[in-house]
Amino acid sequence: MSLDASLSQTIKVSYQVFSNSPKAVQEKVLNFLNKETSLNELRIFQEEYPSIFKSCPGGESLCVIEQDRVVSHVAFIDREFQHPMVRMKLGLLGSVATHPDLRKRGFASQLVQQACLELKKKGCLIAVLWSDQEKFYLPLGFHRAGREQDLRFSTSMMRGDFGEVRPMDFDKDSHLIWRLYQKQNYRLDRSLEEQKKLLKTPQSKVFVTEKDGKLSSYIVVNKGADFTDYIHEWAGEPSELQRNISFCQKQYFPNQPLTLIAPSDADISLLKQVAEEKWEGALGLIKILDKNLLLSTYMNFLKINKIEHVWSKDKGTILFSDSEFTLDSELDVIQLVFGDEKRNLHPTLPLFLWGFDSI
Repeated sequence: MSLDASLSQTIKVSYQVFSNSPKAVQEKVLNFLNKETSLNELRIFQEEYPSIFKSCPGGESLCVIEQDRVVSHVAFIDREFQHPMVRMKLGLLGSVATHPDLRKRGFASQLVQQACLELKKKGCLIAVLWSDQEKFYLPLGFHRAGREQDLRFSTSMMRGDFGEVRPMDFDKDSHLIWRLYQKQNYRLDRSLEEQKKLLKTPQSKVFVTEKDGKLSSYIVVNKGADFTDYIHEWAGEPSELQRNISFCQKQYFPNQPLTLIAPSDADISLLKQVAEEKWEGALGLIKILDKNLLLSTYMNFLKINKIEHVWSKDKGTILFSDSEFTLDSELDVIQLVFGDEKRNLHPTLPLFLWGFDSI
């Protein structure tokens, strides 16, 4: 595998499953990522992103090496997204970084493009990443899309006796938390081994409730710098989630308003009752890897749900009862299939990724 011929001949690309690569290579990658993200311990990145940097299932690293040192990097992994109405293979990208002295030479752009090609070979329909650098990823085919609900809480809204809410007991609760996760309508294929490693992510705080002697809810607060003061993953009965969040906001985070992220169609009416603010946001940055298969999956979703529509392949349009979409560009297709914060009136393919899925 090689970079563009116009680049220096001293540059080479290393591409392999991270957990299977030589220890010396692993250390170079982790040292580079820790330095570029202001982390100062070799183990931090492995603990922060175990899905990629540990063999559960283990992701792949693509990096530029110059004079025996890593100068640019991207990580990626392919997963199956599962929902009662649809299943599809998708790719997740993250840990994108370039040494400050070597930026604007196209290294990261080419690594991201190559990662997308590898994900397409694996059968992924789309690639997804989280970033506030939308302008950087737009020329690479990534568009802000998808839908989610966001709620912000405050101590002033929390009143009443909430009952016992306690921090997770890892040995006692981890497999029960995994079982609750498996009941979610939106989820990636996550093993118990992976769940346990994710629950040990540095800075993450996990709280649980019990009802009738069984674990009834869990919430995860914080996960690295990206999710500080966010409830980025949760599961359980709505009333138990409300109790969990209310107690934690008042007792554990009295001076830090917590924000919850939820799927766009999740019934969180009980949580809205104790929320101070609510709004709709985007899922992240999405790139199409297989347009035909993605459209076929979307049309099958419409058929299963008996949603009336007219798809004109010749005109490149799809017509619903009150709206028409063109399919001229990849952005058109992404907004049709997944929607965004502004276009919420037509049926969209269900897609949501929990914070623990961030790489």
